[in-house]
Amino acid sequence: MSGTASEVVEMLAEERGLAPAKIDASSRLLQDLGMDGDDAVDFFVSLQERFGTDLTALQERWSDHFGPEGFSCWNGLIIMPAAVIGGLAAGLFGLGAVGGIIITVALLALWLWVMKTWGPPDRMQPITVAQVIAAVEAGAWPRRD
Repeated sequence: MSGTASEVVEMLAEERGLAPAKIDASSRLLQDLGMDGDDAVDFFVSLQERFGTDLTALQERWSDHFGPEGFSCWNGLIIMPAAVIGGLAAGLFGLGAVGGIIITVALLALWLWVMKTWGPPDRMQPITVAQVIAAVEAGAWPRRD
């Protein structure tokens, strides 16, 4: 691995709190390393500052690769019904507040699993570590026309 590649992997490892050995050229930033939202912005700002890489082409298509920080407002709307159902079920079965919280968390976990399994497909285009290294070595993110 070149010096540049090692530096990029070190930056990613530090950003994600991983050992560099856990990151390879085929690792995808969002899907494998969990880098999204503000974390991705911070990483690419640091990358640009350190290497001077022109990231204009990436910035123009940012939403193709990364989502916003935090929980989607649409997914957030499921919290209220889950809490109501959890509270009603806990009251019905005499489980108390802790039981209501446990039921609510279970319902939210079930919702996330259902959405991951049967929900809309993930349309995010992955960015691999190899692509980041290539952009740094080229001095600019490649344009897709």
